[in-house]
Amino acid sequence: MKRLVTLLGALAILLITLWFLWFIYQRYVYVITDNAFQKADIVNVSPEDVSGYIVKLYKSEFQPVKKGEPLFKVDDSTLKKELSSLKFQIASLEEDRRELEVKLSRLEKQLPASVKSAELRLSAAENEVSALRSQLKETETLYKTSVSKSRSLLKAAQSSLQAAKVDLKRMENRFNRFKNLYKRRVISLQQFEDVKSAYYSAKARYKGALSNYQVSQENLKEAEALKLKVLSLKEKLLASEKRVGQLREDLISQRASLKQIGELRHSIKSLSEKIKSLKEKEEKLKILISHTLVRSPISGFVAKKWRETGDFVSPGLTVYSIYNPKTFYVLAWVDEDKLPYVKVGAPAEVELDVCGKSFRGKVFQVGKSAGSVFALIPRDTSQGEYTKVTQRVPVKIRLSDVPLNCIKPGTNAVVKIRKER
Repeated sequence: MKRLVTLLGALAILLITLWFLWFIYQRYVYVITDNAFQKADIVNVSPEDVSGYIVKLYKSEFQPVKKGEPLFKVDDSTLKKELSSLKFQIASLEEDRRELEVKLSRLEKQLPASVKSAELRLSAAENEVSALRSQLKETETLYKTSVSKSRSLLKAAQSSLQAAKVDLKRMENRFNRFKNLYKRRVISLQQFEDVKSAYYSAKARYKGALSNYQVSQENLKEAEALKLKVLSLKEKLLASEKRVGQLREDLISQRASLKQIGELRHSIKSLSEKIKSLKEKEEKLKILISHTLVRSPISGFVAKKWRETGDFVSPGLTVYSIYNPKTFYVLAWVDEDKLPYVKVGAPAEVELDVCGKSFRGKVFQVGKSAGSVFALIPRDTSQGEYTKVTQRVPVKIRLSDVPLNCIKPGTNAVVKIRKER
């Protein structure tokens, strides 16, 4: 019995010695830490740019989800009412624009033609006025010249007639005296014939002077008749000038109406810009309505459901947290004095507590600062009560061939990283 106890004691001492040697060997070959956790890239899903009440949740916690699958629906009734109102406004404005375009098309054909016609009428009336003024000027000149000349000729004819009458009277008296003398044979026939011939010559001259006087009177009447023509031309000129004034006013009015074309074009442009703005708003509303159905940005599993149906959500307010198992890694916190032995690419062995199995992997990232740098309340050693505390640096390890049931972000792990000397 005593020998058995001694044997068992020796065996226990041997086992403890072997365990201690194994422990020393493990710490010599590996950097070991149990301050390690499973990690994965977690995506917090919230509405992108809409706010409202949740009307439907499509996924429960821990359910698998594929990229693009619906996660939840935000009430879009208000947005749809706004979109309907906007569409009505756009349709109304487009109808107004079509009416203005039809009116513009009609005016663009009518108004320039009307202005051109008014310009032609005015030009013709101005030419008529110009012609009437020239004609009036010529007629007035002719009237004044003709009247003056006719009066001069009439005066001369009157003087000649008076002289011829006096001469005729004298020759008539002489003829009658010589006729009596001839009858009494006081004078010769030759003398009588001479007086008779002179009498008839005076009589002919008188008739000629009388005829000339009558012609001069007629010429004066004709010349004075030109005054009526002058008055008629003045009336025509006055009427034509009045018509020119009316045509000018009409042309000014027609040209002023051309402004309607510019005003219509401006109105159409303003409507088009407003329609464009409303259509842009319509597109934004459609996008917002489409954003009320929030889809999963990645494939993975629902890690956490933060809201329930009927809750109010807004951009930035998380509804689901999703992680992708493909982004799974182990985050180990390594003491700073052991960090020189840890290199990127170093082989590692990790035991996952959640399934009690070990898996091989490699270090793919070594931190550049200690975790305490990012503590919410950093340690203050400025007052002198400093105690040195070993700091830890994060090291990320990627494992291979880990089954899905062993991936549980946040669970513990034990990490052994082969030292690189």
